[in-house]
Amino acid sequence: MFIEYIDHALRRMNQRRISKLEVEQAIRQPDLSFRSRLGRYVSVKKYNEKLLKVVYEKENNKITVITVYWTRRLR
Repeated sequence: MFIEYIDHALRRMNQRRISKLEVEQAIRQPDLSFRSRLGRYVSVKKYNEKLLKVVYEKENNKITVITVYWTRRLR
């Protein structure tokens, strides 16, 4: 599947020191994934003691990453 990033996601990744590799691993091999209330997809991957949350949209063979962030707990 082709993965693209909107500008917002790229800025947040840079600010939060999150690599494309980490994002792609979270999407392809999540520890948890679900659909949000807005119909977007959320993948969560554990890295050490932090959780990486990736919010994205999926259409045909394309994934568009909307935002990514570190958290310590699921809400």
